[in-house]
Amino acid sequence: MFSWGDFYSNIKTVKLNLLIMGKIVDHGNGSLGVYFHHNSTGVGNVSVSLVPPIKEVEFDLERQSVVNPKDSKTFNCRVDYEKTERTKKVMLCNYDPSKTCAQEQTQSHVSWMCSKPFQVICIYVSFYSTDYRLVQKVCPDYSYQNPAAYPPTG
Repeated sequence: MFSWGDFYSNIKTVKLNLLIMGKIVDHGNGSLGVYFHHNSTGVGNVSVSLVPPIKEVEFDLERQSVVNPKDSKTFNCRVDYEKTERTKKVMLCNYDPSKTCAQEQTQSHVSWMCSKPFQVICIYVSFYSTDYRLVQKVCPDYSYQNPAAYPPTG
């Protein structure tokens, strides 16, 4: 289980370099912010969604049900910012410098703003490429900064 704050996934293979970073911020005014930044070099598809804790992690692409990031009303959340930039380059291949390979570089950012009443929010990340699959569900420990969760003893 992740504590309240930063989390990331960093994957490097012969054909892929992927970094996914995220943060959940309690603004202290009754709202939460969920922020993501994604960088990848290589070809693949990434999806980041807000899901309930009961959502099963599905590794099989055909069986995976994807939650649309814009359909976050279940959590009283809305997409605050969303941006994706893609560039394609032809460069020397990592695995064979005598050949050229098409490389796709992608940067994406998304942020959600959530307000009370909160339900437990988990982040669901899925990434599929020709040589790698990542499916991860992150459920922060919401009691981490809550003093009431740890009553004084003694």
